[in-house]
Amino acid sequence: MRIAVIEVGHWHASGYIEGVLDLGLDIAAVSDRDMDTAQQWADRLGCRAYDDYRKLLDRESPDFVFAHGIHCEMTDIADALVEHGTPFVMEKPMGVDWQRLAKVADKAERKGLFAGVDLPNRCRRLTRALLDLKRRAELGSVTAYTQRLLAGEPRRYHEWNVPWVLDPKQAGGGPLFNFGPHVIDMFLLFSGQEVQTVFCRSGRKLHGLEVEDHAVMVLSTAEGVIATLEVGYVCPGEMYDQSLWFCTDRLFVTTKHYDAGTISFRDGRIVELTPEDAEPGMNYVEETLRRFESGEPPVASIRDMCRALRIINAAVESAEKGSPVNIV
Repeated sequence: MRIAVIEVGHWHASGYIEGVLDLGLDIAAVSDRDMDTAQQWADRLGCRAYDDYRKLLDRESPDFVFAHGIHCEMTDIADALVEHGTPFVMEKPMGVDWQRLAKVADKAERKGLFAGVDLPNRCRRLTRALLDLKRRAELGSVTAYTQRLLAGEPRRYHEWNVPWVLDPKQAGGGPLFNFGPHVIDMFLLFSGQEVQTVFCRSGRKLHGLEVEDHAVMVLSTAEGVIATLEVGYVCPGEMYDQSLWFCTDRLFVTTKHYDAGTISFRDGRIVELTPEDAEPGMNYVEETLRRFESGEPPVASIRDMCRALRIINAAVESAEKGSPVNIV
């Protein structure tokens, strides 16, 4: 399999590359808007470098692509991959406008193209266990949901040479676009419900950035379920603080750092889950390529990202207006 990596300067690209190499596969080519960055990676990997992903696609015709990019350019990159007919998975959020991304999803679905988005929490042990319960009709109906994903100092994006993450024109926003896809996708996945109303409050008080550094979203569904989702760049240093709890008519789930959790059933059973052995990104690469080779759909599709991005767009609108936004 000839695998390529687009916009290899993105901070997540190294995780995909490590995952590919761990599987004993090679990288055929890389691209980045900064040729020096592309060449440095190419020298390390022993492959060809390009300063334009279009040139890479035309000249290399890769079998599969792991794609990245500046948020505001991601939808154009995804569209080019679909037009080229190249199977791929792209880093979230795949753009800043859900309606533009939906047109790409339509096109990919018409072509039957393997086209996914990186939502690696779907590969975590806890997620898999809960989805297995859902398949066996043991999860029950979600009645309340809370999830938090808080990270450290945003100066790390300057240190990683991706300062555009802190520019609202290029990134769309702060943690709403960076972390929002993860927490929104989990709620949609477990609940299986459509969000009706989005209310969001965000602030820039801690770091005084142009993008928000903290945001809280309250999502309401037609069935009356309320989900509270919190994201932010608020922890000291490189610290992360992640937690999840939700209840259904059959059980209650609580986690610590989302790597270990307890499932307490209403019939008295208790299941303890311990931290998984491998990083979710590494599992995600393996599972993605396994699915591609076996003809299965990706772990998460462009359509899945559209659903999350629609809520993010509504959250931004709500924060600006100071009032809830209806999306149904």
